Amino acid sequence: MNRDALDPDEISAALDGLAAIDLARLRRAGRIYALGLACGADDLIGEAVAATLSGARTCPRTMALVPFLIGAMRSIASAARGSAGRVKATVSLDATGTDGRLLVVPVDPDPDAETRLLAAEDMSARIAALEALFADDEQALLMLMCDLEFYSKEEIMTMNDLDDKAYATIRRRMRRAINGRYPAGWTA
Repeated sequence: MNRDALDPDEISAALDGLAAIDLARLRRAGRIYALGLACGADDLIGEAVAATLSGARTCPRTMALVPFLIGAMRSIASAARGSAGRVKATVSLDATGTDGRLLVVPVDPDPDAETRLLAAEDMSARIAALEALFADDEQALLMLMCDLEFYSKEEIMTMNDLDDKAYATIRRRMRRAINGRYPAGWTA
């Protein structure tokens, strides 16, 4: 057992102690990282929690749980985009067993044809909505297109002749526009 990392009981206790603002931060980050994936924010949060509870990801004692889970979600989303774009398991943050532990619900890794078609339609609708949202902002639209092609931050900055400050400004503008238009996340 790694003494420098939280054990499952400590993680469970930390999850039980999360405040509403912590859950809101997790869901907000989940919405951002799940964008373009065949899963929702809660699915991504669930995968990060499941990986942490199972020991597949270890949270250092020196790090707070919420930032660790946000980093885990980013990593899982990146890996999902690189592979099949699917999250393998979900954990409901609201469902617990009789012992008080979070329930892990496995997901069939091979969706049926109808599910794949619906996911593709949903992805197209999300991309169209984002393109419409940034139709009047050429820099944000260009950055969105780069994101859809999975360019790195460095590639985006080089291609668009941006420095760190300009890159961060455009990202902040995009994030505010998305959160303003979809405060509860993508619901359609």
